[in-house]
Amino acid sequence: MKSRPLENEPDTNIQKPVLLISIKSIINKITSWFKKGKFGALHFAVASTVLVIVLLATHDYACNYVYIVYLNDQEVGKVGEAKDVEVFVDELTSRCADLYGMNMEPGDEILLVKEYIPDSKLNPKTVESLIRQNMTFETEAYMLMVNGEPLVAVQQKNDLEIIVDQLKTAYSRSGYGSRLLTADITDEIVLEPCTVMPQEIYKPEDIVELVVDKSSNESNMVASSISNGIERSVLDSRYFYTLAGNTDSSLLAFLSPSEMMPRDESPLNDQNNIHVRTVEEVVVKEDIPYDTEIEYDEEMWIVQSEIIVPGEKGEKEIVYHVTRENGREIARVKVQETVLSIPVTQVEAQGVAKVPSVGTGQFIWPVEGGGEVTPGRGFSNYHTGIDIHAQIGTNILAADSGVVWFSGYGGTQGNYLILYHGSFWTLYLHNNQNLVSEGMVVEQGDIIAKAGSTGRSTGPHLHFEVRLDDGTGEWHTYYQHKPIDPLQFFRP
Repeated sequence: MKSRPLENEPDTNIQKPVLLISIKSIINKITSWFKKGKFGALHFAVASTVLVIVLLATHDYACNYVYIVYLNDQEVGKVGEAKDVEVFVDELTSRCADLYGMNMEPGDEILLVKEYIPDSKLNPKTVESLIRQNMTFETEAYMLMVNGEPLVAVQQKNDLEIIVDQLKTAYSRSGYGSRLLTADITDEIVLEPCTVMPQEIYKPEDIVELVVDKSSNESNMVASSISNGIERSVLDSRYFYTLAGNTDSSLLAFLSPSEMMPRDESPLNDQNNIHVRTVEEVVVKEDIPYDTEIEYDEEMWIVQSEIIVPGEKGEKEIVYHVTRENGREIARVKVQETVLSIPVTQVEAQGVAKVPSVGTGQFIWPVEGGGEVTPGRGFSNYHTGIDIHAQIGTNILAADSGVVWFSGYGGTQGNYLILYHGSFWTLYLHNNQNLVSEGMVVEQGDIIAKAGSTGRSTGPHLHFEVRLDDGTGEWHTYYQHKPIDPLQFFRP
């Protein structure tokens, strides 16, 4: 804080006073004349009157001197005594130092300019209020530099060692088949002396939390998170002042709004995070898949198969060295592999005989109890079958005798069946449940499924198709055989 007297201001426009004779000189001169007999009683009375006038004028002149107070070149008011402002700022600084538990210095320049302003109105309370609201404070600290770039400020030199140790611990994992081999900071981290506002200082555990949160895509320390038993909230700035163990809320009245603002954003970004690289030894057990051996059987139909010898998976133990950066795996090297059990090859019998034609060539309605074709969902170039309305659970019947070629699930078809009848194929889509399996021989009218609405379906129904065999007697692709209108088999 600086005080600038009038005499040091050569550019001031204030006029010099007319009464420049020293009051003390006037008194001495009158006293001397009176002693020498040069003054009579009348003369002395006149001289005394003049002296009183001089004294009053001088006092009036002195009373019109005021101090204009500037905060960072902005005028905040006028006071009569510079010492009052100095005492207030010292008290404010001292209270904030006690509140934060660290030495403080004003972070703003306060300038006092002495000027002669007649009839000036003083406003010391306003000056104090404006200083309290706008003044900031600074303290000596250490800036944590990461690869030459500033990250956050800490209070003490040994905070760096604490941060490094806690970060290594945070990313060091052991147990569950994992053993830590090394943990290192890959960045150049140093401390440099700096001057910062007190709320810009972070505790070591806060910095560790920020780094870990950043690595987990949680870039902000948001309101209502809990740290060290103290609730962080943008509505409760006391969090930052209780860090020093001081809970005297009355001291908060001496802080400016900028000092009262809690930290609500992380100082970390994609470029300045601290990186911890760990190497772990991880032991895992993995399955060894078994091979499948096919034995072709001429006595089985092509749609039939049978497992003769069930396959069994083997097991192996693998030792990896896993490198992680801030918990994220960036490399994995296999260093050892041990077979614990050998897999057993599965042997399957696969039929090669052609499926016999067991169809009659005549079809019955495939939905038990009837059911009408949904309007607009008959056979066309774009709709290769007919949709027959049926409640969920209604019995679906084999339209003719035949062999089940396929029983399974398709993305758009839902649960569906394909039956081979010799010259024809029939398809049954969107079933709630298939009741027959591949290779089974069914008779006309057998219950083969339950109606449903699986797959791409607008409601419970049976999508029924009839296709002409292309002469191969085998089904390889979905559109291999030509679809025909099923209704031609049911017309009188």
